[in-house]
Amino acid sequence: MKSSQKYPLEGEVHVDEFEIGTPKKGEQGRSKSEKKIRIVIALEERNGKPGRGYAKVINDYSTKSLKPIFDEHIDEEAKITTDKWSGYRPLKKKYPHFEQKLSNNGQNFKMLHFQIRNFKNWLRGTHSYCHENYINQYIQEYFYRFNLLNFSATILEKLLDRMIAHTSLSYKSIRCNAT
Repeated sequence: MKSSQKYPLEGEVHVDEFEIGTPKKGEQGRSKSEKKIRIVIALEERNGKPGRGYAKVINDYSTKSLKPIFDEHIDEEAKITTDKWSGYRPLKKKYPHFEQKLSNNGQNFKMLHFQIRNFKNWLRGTHSYCHENYINQYIQEYFYRFNLLNFSATILEKLLDRMIAHTSLSYKSIRCNAT
């Protein structure tokens, strides 16, 4: 399951980064632990409710690592809000409606942090463990489901599009792959 990526995030978009991994004393926030997986998330806010969202694994918190989620998933005219992390500053040049404000321990980005917690709980609860080599597939599955859930009015259209575009399977192929 993977998003078509045809629809960039529009309107009000919040962006932040987080880590997945076992917390260790003294390693809060943007820690230097090599064992943690770093992820950047972008989420639309529509009339006080979550719209669509996307996330990507990143190597570090540099502008170079943060930039791909903007380029691939956010419309240039979107009203983007991030925290005051310096890695976001150079992106202001390309996005005219870009604002940085203090996170205030997540209070200024409640919906975004709520979705981060939902993703982490889904990953821990449903899958219990995820190897770092497969985290991108888990992210894609989660946000595919999340985006379909929030846009259920178009779910039939999307399913029909995928069914028409998908290669037909023979009965023999289905029987051989049945579990």
